[in-house]
Amino acid sequence: MESENFFEWKIGIMNIEEKYLTAEGYGDKVNACGTSLRQKQTWTVEFHGDETVYIRSYARNFLSVDRLGTVTCAAAERGENEQFVVEYATDGSGRWAFRNKKQKHYLAGTQDKIDCLAKKASEEELSLWNTPFVLHPQLTLFSLAGKKFAIADKDGVKVSGTKAWGSHALFTLVYHCGKYRFITADNRSLCKDGTLVDTHDKDTLFGIEVHLSVDKALTGLAFKDNEGRFLSASSASGLLKAQQKQLKKETLFRFDLCHPQVSILGTEGKMAHVAFGNEVMLKKQNNEPSTSEIFQLEYHGKKKKWSIETYEGTFWGVGQRGRIDANAKTVSDDNLFEITWLSNGMAAIKGSNGKPLVSTGTGNLAANLPDDAIDEGFQIRLLNRPQIVFRCDFGYIGMKNATGSNKDEYICTKPFPSVISVQQMEDGKYSLQSENGKYWCINLQAGGYPSIKANSAEPVPFVLEFRDTLVVTILAPNERYMTCDKVGHFHATSTEPGSKCLLFI
Repeated sequence: MESENFFEWKIGIMNIEEKYLTAEGYGDKVNACGTSLRQKQTWTVEFHGDETVYIRSYARNFLSVDRLGTVTCAAAERGENEQFVVEYATDGSGRWAFRNKKQKHYLAGTQDKIDCLAKKASEEELSLWNTPFVLHPQLTLFSLAGKKFAIADKDGVKVSGTKAWGSHALFTLVYHCGKYRFITADNRSLCKDGTLVDTHDKDTLFGIEVHLSVDKALTGLAFKDNEGRFLSASSASGLLKAQQKQLKKETLFRFDLCHPQVSILGTEGKMAHVAFGNEVMLKKQNNEPSTSEIFQLEYHGKKKKWSIETYEGTFWGVGQRGRIDANAKTVSDDNLFEITWLSNGMAAIKGSNGKPLVSTGTGNLAANLPDDAIDEGFQIRLLNRPQIVFRCDFGYIGMKNATGSNKDEYICTKPFPSVISVQQMEDGKYSLQSENGKYWCINLQAGGYPSIKANSAEPVPFVLEFRDTLVVTILAPNERYMTCDKVGHFHATSTEPGSKCLLFI
């Protein structure tokens, strides 16, 4: 998250024992006893332009260090005792160290013995910390020097995209032992030599550094390989690989949210596309959607409506005689649409004139369905999440670490993401395939609740319904919505898509 005066990241702070720094719920003490990354183990690190950082707890208090090296977490305001500097480990581990500016010593310790007395950033003094980020791991990558997005192809990842369009611009960050892998939509890993590989070894791991300078010339994220070289794009081909020993503007990037991009199909399987004159029409399509047939959805909460953006940066709107065109260059009330889910995988789309969309005899898409006609709706097919991660307010959706009858069952409180394959079905529904190769299905327990297990050999249809730009609900085959609770239950029990059904993608 970025603000006017500083840049902030939410992280967990994990020591050598793989325990998380924790803000206790009483008093002002901190410990390193947390076994998973929950609310009390989440810290917001504020990076200011003079390289000062402040470390803020979930309760919005700051870590402080007194003259004796005692660490507390009660300060409501920033001051000298709350000022730290982040230093990055030189051993290739990707770990961070936090040095207090006033006392000039490092945050260190285990269990309930946390202090700021370490004289150097080292494993011996327990002052190096792994810092898993608390963010949804599916993102796009933007080069601050090249002003373009990273796009994966068969040869590698190239900084070549003027827009982050389609699944090739999506990357999933996978955390491993203090570092991250960049996983493409087709499940390959970026290697430090610029290739995309099927293996997961040390050459596909990168430490992440956050940099913020006073003049903002060197502000952004940098990714360092196991030999201390930063990722940057080759000047000739744009190929992304680890080649720079020094931090430069060419080595700096930012993460952007990956908005849902979709194709929109009518009842006869005809696909919406932008035709000559920017008219939106439906036509038969046997190939993969082209850029003119992919649209980006964004929800406007105050209006409770959606904008539909084209690759060219224009927006759908209602034109003369209700015809849909893509002429608008900005979002206004005239080009916002209502989307209502019909529970069968289809969605009704209503224009700003209050009329539902329908295909005319000429193939034009128009907001003029007669009042006495049945609205059969459209398929809205999610295209840029062939691999998806679901997160709720209590954690990630993932399989239990269990054996016996609970094996392969999904819960909603996992501390780290699980990647799920999304496969299109013919009727606008999706099958969801686990990392074990099996498909999601309803597990009907005698006297219990319908949970989800990944043990079906055949695809099972689920419906994904957009509720916000990056929020969906899942309608299960029993016509109930998946719900989450704080103890980890992930059950298909709700008849309405309430707040406990919301999943972040």
